[in-house]
Amino acid sequence: MSAAIPATPGALSAFFQLHDAGRVPALLPIRYQRMQADALAFFRGSAPLYYARFAGAPALAEGPVGWLCGDVHVENFGSYRADNRLVYFDLNDFDEAILGPLRWDLGRLLVSVRLAAARFGLPAAAQHAQAEVVLAAYAAALATGKAYMLERATARGLVRQLLKNVQHRGQRELLAGRISQRGGWHFRTQKTPGLRALPPGEALAVLRAVENWRLAQSSPPCGPLLDVAGRIAGVGSLGVPRYALLAKSRRPGKLPRLLDLKLTLPAAAAPFAPVPQPVWPTEAARVVGAQGFLQAVCPALLQPLDLGGRPFVLRALQPVADKLDFENFTQNVAGFQAALPDFGHLLAWAHLRAAGHRGGAGPDALRAFGLEVASWQTDVLDFAAQAQSVIEADYAAFALACSEGALPTVKR
Repeated sequence: MSAAIPATPGALSAFFQLHDAGRVPALLPIRYQRMQADALAFFRGSAPLYYARFAGAPALAEGPVGWLCGDVHVENFGSYRADNRLVYFDLNDFDEAILGPLRWDLGRLLVSVRLAAARFGLPAAAQHAQAEVVLAAYAAALATGKAYMLERATARGLVRQLLKNVQHRGQRELLAGRISQRGGWHFRTQKTPGLRALPPGEALAVLRAVENWRLAQSSPPCGPLLDVAGRIAGVGSLGVPRYALLAKSRRPGKLPRLLDLKLTLPAAAAPFAPVPQPVWPTEAARVVGAQGFLQAVCPALLQPLDLGGRPFVLRALQPVADKLDFENFTQNVAGFQAALPDFGHLLAWAHLRAAGHRGGAGPDALRAFGLEVASWQTDVLDFAAQAQSVIEADYAAFALACSEGALPTVKR
């Protein structure tokens, strides 16, 4: 089922050195440190290895082809404010989005559920049961043939709390701690985790490029740029050039806006896709286009930018705290378990929303797939269990490579 990459410290360190070539060297120790936290963190940060190992798994090959998130896992769901100023909870990372078998997304989600359950110390039987819950919710939502969205009025538990937090948070709270007005608006890079000062030449180049783009718009989405900082966020894309931008509001007297600008790389699954991919102008256009297909409502300002011949995605900056991460699940297995049906529903609704777009199967095919779940569920559940074992072995070898110095990590 897996590619011929030995689960040894030497083989995995070589894989990541090759894959991460070209990323910001100073950020790689942070990336690898975060990946060492546990097997789920390693899984989050190693999508290319995952697809190299499992893209050819027979259990994932059958069924409809559609638009995939490409990196579905339990921590890639979160709340955000959209252009219409309303708050939503949905899948929120589409860097790896491609056209492919829907089972690729489902299988990756189920593996993450098992790894999360293992992190809580749940036994293998309970891990299997949690995966069954998510799969059943996914199939049932597909079988309706209709895409819904998760709203604050109907959300429960941790999801409802995240939505409430975003709904009641104003711009002042978003800026607090990150920004200083002393001497003119600017980022507090020395005192803000997740931000870093940039070399002056790089900062000036980014500001000039984005300002030139802004001025070229018939209706600029924000006022002039005030400052830029490097942004340190996530695991899988950590080290990819990414910036936090501070811009004046278009309305006099209003607080500045925070923007996120991130370089887009080719999708990790693309080399293994069994179907031809649509041609996009740039990789950033692929991400924005697929996100428009899959997400209920897109976040504010989402658009592709070409800066210096490189494809970037621009969007309103969303705090890391708005993601459904395991800081929210501390000592709360029940909260995690209550959110499981939401994961399945949201993935199914995304697939239904994207049905029929640019080579994807239509909604009737997806509905039939959901109705026929009894014929394929065992294969996908068994795949998740087998893949989990391989990933846990890879994680152990990766952690050993880091401890032996084969990969740089933050000194404790």
